[in-house]
Amino acid sequence: MSEKRKITVHETEIEGTKKDPPRVSKTLLSEFTVGAKQISMGCNITEPGSKIPLHKHDENEEAMFLVSGKAKLIMGGEEYDLVPGTAFFSPLGVEHEVINTGDEPFKIIWAYAPPLADHLKK
Repeated sequence: MSEKRKITVHETEIEGTKKDPPRVSKTLLSEFTVGAKQISMGCNITEPGSKIPLHKHDENEEAMFLVSGKAKLIMGGEEYDLVPGTAFFSPLGVEHEVINTGDEPFKIIWAYAPPLADHLKK
């Protein structure tokens, strides 16, 4: 009998990685957690006054969804105010950052396709 494949992950099962500026990133769905090789998904909790700093992905599209809190997205020189329920997309090679503009942590769900290299087994 083959081993049953894990297909669900609750965010409390993942410790997360603390980053600077202050935020925590949790990779929920990846090759390590459920065997996913074409996509990865997780969440990011960013403290008030902090941000996801300016960066870009040359080989990965990124989709994001703001679950809670308030934020400002700066992408390609444009600014966008984000409120809960807002989905946003980062195309290949476009610099972006997300700044917490509220007084509580914001929570973003993110997905990469293909997954980032560190979301895959070597």
